Amino acid sequence: MIGMIARHLAGAVAALLVFVAQGIVAYVGLLVYAVITDAGLGGQLAGPFLVLLASGLGVALVPLVFVPAGLAGEAATKGGRLPLKLLIASAVAAVLATIYVAVLAAATDVPTVSTVLTCLGGVVAVLAPTTVYVGVAHGVLHTSSIWRRLQASASAVRRI
Repeated sequence: MIGMIARHLAGAVAALLVFVAQGIVAYVGLLVYAVITDAGLGGQLAGPFLVLLASGLGVALVPLVFVPAGLAGEAATKGGRLPLKLLIASAVAAVLATIYVAVLAAATDVPTVSTVLTCLGGVVAVLAPTTVYVGVAHGVLHTSSIWRRLQASASAVRRI
């Protein structure tokens, strides 16, 4: 049980870091766009504020999207292969992100076209962190099983 919590916690931290990195990349892209079009740069605090905003949103999304998607992928494959886990977890994360974005859009009276585009943006935004989450959790699981096999073979050699 502790091993399962530890590997999912490692996956959650990795997903959070990837989500924050996506925020930084988005800010750099917006900054380049502003320089090219000779628009305002947003002030001195625009970058740190966007990273802080991405961090806060990432902290909220980890338990609401990434952990349920990773657990659903793991439960559906029952310790199966990584590609199938990734496929199922990505589908669950996409559905969850779409639901959350659509609920927020409905609560704020956003037009339908904007809602659809925002849902697509939400789906794209959660795919990379979900992939990293599942990959790290899967990697920790296999690393621990390899480590146990090595320890068992080392103890067998010591007995000889």
